[in-house]
Amino acid sequence: MTTPAEEVVTSPPEPTSGALLAQLAFRPSRPHLFIGLLFLVLGLLVTLAVVRPGEEEPWRNARTEDLVQILDDLGARQERLEAESLRLTGLQRDLEAGSTADAVAEANRRLGALQVLTGTTPVTGPGISIVITDPEGAVDSAVLLDAVQELRDAGAEAIQAGSTRVVVSTWFADSDQGVLVDGRPVEAPIRLVAIGDPDTMAAAMSIPGGVADSVRTRGADFAASTAQALSISVTVPETTN
Repeated sequence: MTTPAEEVVTSPPEPTSGALLAQLAFRPSRPHLFIGLLFLVLGLLVTLAVVRPGEEEPWRNARTEDLVQILDDLGARQERLEAESLRLTGLQRDLEAGSTADAVAEANRRLGALQVLTGTTPVTGPGISIVITDPEGAVDSAVLLDAVQELRDAGAEAIQAGSTRVVVSTWFADSDQGVLVDGRPVEAPIRLVAIGDPDTMAAAMSIPGGVADSVRTRGADFAASTAQALSISVTVPETTN
């Protein structure tokens, strides 16, 4: 008898290192990519939430006095805005009710204020008159400009320097002829007239180290007098576009 042939068993070939790496390599699918994108967006949001509070650090480091001043300024600004809002609301209500008297009065008030500001109308009222006597010509345009700015800061509604109406575009310069205002020399003695609260402007002119002291330091004479009825008749020609 013959025995059956022994069956030959062959083992599969051992995988190479390259094949193992290929099998272990991660092949992302669409769900994996979507989840990764969500984590990326979440990370950005967390980063922004952490960084944004740092923008307020300067306020935290500010002094208490500075914060109080800022709050006071904001409160005063809010009060002014609320008052203006109430006024405009009332005006709108009057217009809607058919009353034009208040609207006409408001328009005239604004027109008058603009005319005074642009210097296109004469102005009469209480104010201050200043005379600077400068025989040596030591007072230059900078001193005169300081005087005008001090008067404005003190609430002057209209100012005249020499024979020139001072408006927003007025300029001052020095020349061989003396101080120039809008290109015209100021005659001696230098005269300034300002309409506004006389006491406030007089106090502004006489503060230590102010305009009066600056003029006298240069050897010139400074004289100021207040009055309840002063007039500025010089006007600026109206321009049309």
